[in-house]
Amino acid sequence: MVGCGDAFGSGGRFNTCFVVDDAHGRFAIDFGATSLTALAESNIDPASLDLVILSHLHGDHFGGLPFLLLHREFAALDKRPLTIAGPPGFGQRLRALHDSLYPGLWKDSWSFRLDLVEVEPGRPVQLGERTLLTEIVNHYAGAEPCTALSMTTSSKTIVYSGDTGWTDVLVALADASDLFLCECNDLHDQAYEGHMSYQTLSARFDRLNTKRLVLTHLGPEMLAAAPDLEVECAADGMEILV
Repeated sequence: MVGCGDAFGSGGRFNTCFVVDDAHGRFAIDFGATSLTALAESNIDPASLDLVILSHLHGDHFGGLPFLLLHREFAALDKRPLTIAGPPGFGQRLRALHDSLYPGLWKDSWSFRLDLVEVEPGRPVQLGERTLLTEIVNHYAGAEPCTALSMTTSSKTIVYSGDTGWTDVLVALADASDLFLCECNDLHDQAYEGHMSYQTLSARFDRLNTKRLVLTHLGPEMLAAAPDLEVECAADGMEILV
């Protein structure tokens, strides 16, 4: 759990970035604005990533990618290929973000192979030896869809809710998973939609057929309540064996 915080760095936590080591290499799920710093904090070489999967296009989930690309271009000695997979339209948003932060430094030909893969929700896609399935969830980050995702690799399935209010899509996606990382920003239901509350989620625990449920993206009230809750909560630097 390189970073498991909310958009505001509540509790001093880094933005979302989960790094997974499998038999095929190393990949990241989301890459928020603070992720390059968070990788350094965890002693993980950014050049060791072969894949980044994006759930949606808010800054705390994909805002660190320009820094990653420039690190790979100018600082990294390892020039292994990098694939970035995300919702339809993410390539244009990434280019616009990069041009905003570092005008003129986007390259049509990088010093490493860069593949951008736009993933249609509801359609499994093969990314090397890994299988990715995404589904649209209840969140808004612009014209591009916000998604939850399921990644199957090395005979294990990791599911991540992305940012979302409750949706029954999560029940089907998490079914028989080895690990379900579920956002739970709020302790109690709020007037706004687009984020999960523990009040809502806990009433549906019995519908989630997963071997291990871990809550992430905790806001201030959730952070305060976490030690007394009946479910496991993520922390920066936490290691999970699946």
